[in-house]
Amino acid sequence: METPNLNEELNSFDENSHQDELNEKQLAKLQRIEEEKKVLSNNIASGNIENIKDKVASILNNSIDARNSDIELAWAYWGNFESDNFNGTDITKENLFKLTKLSSLSRIRAKIQNEYKMFQADEKVRKYRGVLEEKNRQDAISDKPKGLATYSVYIDETGKTQEFLSVGSMWVLKRFKEEARYQLTKWVKDQNLNYEFHFKDIKSNRVNIYKEFFIKFLALFPEVSFKIIVLKNKGLSDVNSAILHLTNHLLIKGVNDENESGRGPLPRLLQAWIDEDESGSDQLKIENIKERINSQKIEGLYVGDFIAVSSAKNLYIQVVDLFTGSINRKLNTPDGTGAKDEFAEFLLNAIKFDLKKIDKNNSNADNSTVFNLTANSQ
Repeated sequence: METPNLNEELNSFDENSHQDELNEKQLAKLQRIEEEKKVLSNNIASGNIENIKDKVASILNNSIDARNSDIELAWAYWGNFESDNFNGTDITKENLFKLTKLSSLSRIRAKIQNEYKMFQADEKVRKYRGVLEEKNRQDAISDKPKGLATYSVYIDETGKTQEFLSVGSMWVLKRFKEEARYQLTKWVKDQNLNYEFHFKDIKSNRVNIYKEFFIKFLALFPEVSFKIIVLKNKGLSDVNSAILHLTNHLLIKGVNDENESGRGPLPRLLQAWIDEDESGSDQLKIENIKERINSQKIEGLYVGDFIAVSSAKNLYIQVVDLFTGSINRKLNTPDGTGAKDEFAEFLLNAIKFDLKKIDKNNSNADNSTVFNLTANSQ
């Protein structure tokens, strides 16, 4: 019988142990990256801009040019966050030393794009920067027009177990002003609240502060519009599939509405922030929605980042929650007299929405109508 080679066994054991250690390190790194990406996504979606990485990501989120050019990134960054030393036209040598260095902004931009895979540059730029993987080159989207504007959409759903299923959204066609973000966040902090604004949590002792919050939001952000799509939740074999269909219709019809009305003409980049689903199915849902929208081949529409975010500390998702919840409440409990019903009635009056417009007998997502409600029409 052949005697085992102890040295070979020890070497094999060492190699396996080393490989296991590498796998653990790689897994830990991937988990760290995902956690950092999630925190950054939530901060951008909520307007909770705290540090230089948040600020750079905020610029990249709203500017295609900044994704492709570090000069454009720096110009936008200085203009938005360091306006005391930058007037938007020229820079003195003295002020240049006071501004965040271009190299620092470039380094953070590279981390966000290369490590987090967020707010990607165009194909040619990525090739030039040397970070576009060969296997993705054939799938890369075409160059986007310079100065491309955006549709930023915040989405929430409700009614999975009720008679009516609703998917609501808030559409932003221009970058939120930092002062408005600050004023809304400050107002909430000044109230010393120990809760967030969710429709399901409305009580009689909270209804007035909920009303104040919604009116405050409309006053600070009059340019936003709300859109909702409703389906009769009867005989649906797969509610999640219905939500997917509704979200797809909401976005496609919403884009067409903004383009045809002239409020948000194409070409534009579509990006969406979707309320996080506890089931963990967000990524699959997001990829399905993006695939369906891309298949429509809408001329001038570029599909950007779709990100699932937590509603915690995200005032914009909370606003959509209140909007969607209010309409669904009036549909499912039309004769209710509680605090939720009072708030729902208030919100519908504030945005001047007539519930009679909704076809309560429609159970086909393809026949669903998207209702556009402009905040400044009140």
